[in-house]
Amino acid sequence: MTTLVIECSSAQGSLAFCSGESVIKEVAFENPRGRGSAFFAALAEILPGGAPLGRVLVGVGPGGYNSLRVALASAWGIARARGARLEGISSMLAFPKPDYDVIGDARANQMFHAVVRNDRLIGEVALRSAPEIAVATTGAPLIVHATGAESTLHPPSAAVLFSRRDQLLAPVPVYLKPPHITKPVP
Repeated sequence: MTTLVIECSSAQGSLAFCSGESVIKEVAFENPRGRGSAFFAALAEILPGGAPLGRVLVGVGPGGYNSLRVALASAWGIARARGARLEGISSMLAFPKPDYDVIGDARANQMFHAVVRNDRLIGEVALRSAPEIAVATTGAPLIVHATGAESTLHPPSAAVLFSRRDQLLAPVPVYLKPPHITKPVP
């Protein structure tokens, strides 16, 4: 079965085209908050036009609101157009180590924290303040998952998500808090 994997939860996105158990090609691209143009260029590069597609696997976050929405909407559209199965997977599993903590920018002086052990997400992704992060981390290697304009220290990988495809979720975005919407000034 061929699989397209989409991971857009951070400032660097990636796509992987896979066949059977193998990653055929992975493409990384800049994915700054709210700017998805590089995503579509990478998609055109990696997805063969007439190739059959059995599954679309999409990272569901947490991460940048706009980036997750673009990834999920695109995954839905591609799966629907190609008659492929659509599945989600936690973006916290997209790092190439078996044991780590992920800390990411959730904006408004908050961070998200996830724990991965033996290639599996342990518990829920938690929303924390910066002082709480120091107490909550488990002593495993830390992977900083930057979602802002700063560079991502360790970008998530679509190919790694493919390797952990036994941990599927519904293809819906993981939001840790309601979106921040600035109301117009009268």
